[in-house]
Amino acid sequence: MTDRIDPEHTDVPAAPDPDLDEALDEALDDSFPASDPVSIDRREDPQ
Repeated sequence: MTDRIDPEHTDVPAAPDPDLDEALDEALDDSFPASDPVSIDRREDPQ
């Protein structure tokens, strides 16, 4: 008995979508600006 590969049921990830990646990068840049020191080093309980 031979194993056949079903192309619709493989574990191979889909190719990345460059438009989606760019949209996510822009959304994250707006939400979490890298130059904001408060978002980088925030302490919940200052001592």
